[in-house]
Amino acid sequence: MELERLSVALRPRTHWEALDLGVRLGIRHARPLYAAWFAVTLPTAAVLCLIFSLWLGDIALAISLMWWLKPAFDRVAVHVISHTVFGETPSVRATLRTLPNLLWNSRLLAALTWGRFSMTRSIQLPVDVLEGLRGRAARQRKALLGRRISGAARWQTIIWLHLEGILWLGLLGLIAMLIPQSMWPDFESLGQMFTHAPWWFSLLLNLPLLLCSLLLEPLYVAGGFMLYIKRRTDLEAWDVELQLRRLNRAHAAERASALTSSFVGLLLCLTIGFGAMAPHPALAADSVALREQAVERSAQEIKSVMQDPAFGKEEADRELRWRDDKKKKNEPSKLPDWLKGVLDSIASAAKWVGNAFAMLGRVGGWVLILSVVAILVYLISRFGWMARRGTRYVPPAELAGFDIRPQSLPDDIAGAALKLARNGDTRAALSLLFRGTLSRLAHQEQVPFARGDTEGDCLGRVRQHTPARSAFLARLLGCWQRLAYAHQEIGAHEIETLCQEWWREFGGGARE
Repeated sequence: MELERLSVALRPRTHWEALDLGVRLGIRHARPLYAAWFAVTLPTAAVLCLIFSLWLGDIALAISLMWWLKPAFDRVAVHVISHTVFGETPSVRATLRTLPNLLWNSRLLAALTWGRFSMTRSIQLPVDVLEGLRGRAARQRKALLGRRISGAARWQTIIWLHLEGILWLGLLGLIAMLIPQSMWPDFESLGQMFTHAPWWFSLLLNLPLLLCSLLLEPLYVAGGFMLYIKRRTDLEAWDVELQLRRLNRAHAAERASALTSSFVGLLLCLTIGFGAMAPHPALAADSVALREQAVERSAQEIKSVMQDPAFGKEEADRELRWRDDKKKKNEPSKLPDWLKGVLDSIASAAKWVGNAFAMLGRVGGWVLILSVVAILVYLISRFGWMARRGTRYVPPAELAGFDIRPQSLPDDIAGAALKLARNGDTRAALSLLFRGTLSRLAHQEQVPFARGDTEGDCLGRVRQHTPARSAFLARLLGCWQRLAYAHQEIGAHEIETLCQEWWREFGGGARE
């Protein structure tokens, strides 16, 4: 690695200094960084918004998918940042050419599945993209790098998440002030504002969130990358290596100067004569003096480097280890043999009990994990958490054997039924009233009937969702079952009463 090309000064820094340096670096190189970033994210967002708006009619799903794909887009940002740190500025075309390699050779599947909610993904990203490690080596490398900086990486994720939310709420407040009051949709609750909003209002709600996410994410990646550089500097002593390289170059220049002086003197000796070709004592003495001076200066330089606060510190590291009892076995025991046997038996029994409890703990832990997974699967299947939000209910065309489509019914359903009853066709009158009631409940009251519901199922759904209509439906259903299944006669007066009630329930009042 060519450390001389680094555009940042290598020195011991705190975590927050490294994060601040990363943000400043991202702002300084904002033009190449955001050019490559928007060249990938904006076309993707446009395609997803177009597909989900035309196909599913919900732009919020496209915004959610863009949020989920952040780890894929972050690979573009870390590629640009890693080049600008070493004095290179990759063009957008060059970044797009390396995009397939960035996506397929950087553990993207893991980043989009079990690692998507990792709070330290900003410092794991350079390991996946730049170091190209896999499997156990990658896990060990990430554990080593995150040992001192994982806390700062988690706090960075929390802080940027809050900044994104604050900026989004601010933009929403600005939009709310610019929209006239007459254009505001009428929402009964806050949840309806996100699920049943018009398309233009949903667009105004979700696009600011996408804009905030796209603007802040590259700076988040830059902060994590500088945390990664800080940790590698601490582990591999990049600052010390860079100072030693500079000292080596200085000493090489001094040696070259001494050799040049010797070569000039040699040429002068050749011009005087063959006898003057012997080494001149003064030149030899000068070379020895220069070498001694270089050695003395190198010791002083090393001493000044070692006086840096990063060196010379003593740290105490404590860890638990098993006691080595081999030395004690060689020492003569002062206990009787029978007591030693008893103590050894107790120690063996205690060890066996400990191993048994350890095995039970492992088995119990796995049983607990499997139980939690089973409960989560049951809850997801029971309550339908994976169902698509905002699905509009579409009533079935046929219910309990009746055609409930509005176009198959007359405009005045109760009037038509009353006319049929007065003409003596009570069965057709009750059938029309029952069909009309189910149609109104399904299309106007939005009672979620299913296609295979029976008459009893329909009554149960009405009692659950619109209990105010359940009493009338129960009386109407009772009359229909008496006529259709018990073959009992229903009087015209009773049908007229049902028609009057139907007008009160659905038609706005009683009629003659």
